[in-house]
Amino acid sequence: MKKYRKIIFLGTDNTCRSVMAEAVMNSVLGKKPVQILSRGLVVLFPEPLNPKAVAVLKGNQMEPAKESAEPLTERDLDEDTLVLTMTRDECRQAKEAYGEAADICSIGEFVEKPGDIDQPYGGTLAEYGACYEYIDLMVKVAAEKLLKEEAI
Repeated sequence: MKKYRKIIFLGTDNTCRSVMAEAVMNSVLGKKPVQILSRGLVVLFPEPLNPKAVAVLKGNQMEPAKESAEPLTERDLDEDTLVLTMTRDECRQAKEAYGEAADICSIGEFVEKPGDIDQPYGGTLAEYGACYEYIDLMVKVAAEKLLKEEAI
């Protein structure tokens, strides 16, 4: 596996799942020389983060790295960037839009575990908490893989 200088978690709107994944990875790899970001595929304006996602992060002693959504752009990507999407469909969309600009795969594909991290949009706080728990697990497995293979 090649060495990455930047990891971007990519969701649809960058208000929930990708932000939680970014926070978890920052808590795990905070001292490593790698930039960790989150972005969205469909961000038309800097929408505020989902309050339930923020509450779940704070309940787990974490803070989001930003206050509003940001779109993924060409400037975010280079050959030393790993983009981990929340779903296989988002991965397909990102590959169609950005092609060979970076290594792009779903987090499930990256950690070799089936399944997507689906959006809990409109769900209860408990459903957001369950989403966070799955993100926490998947991101920690991804971090372990990156560290084991000395990819960061």
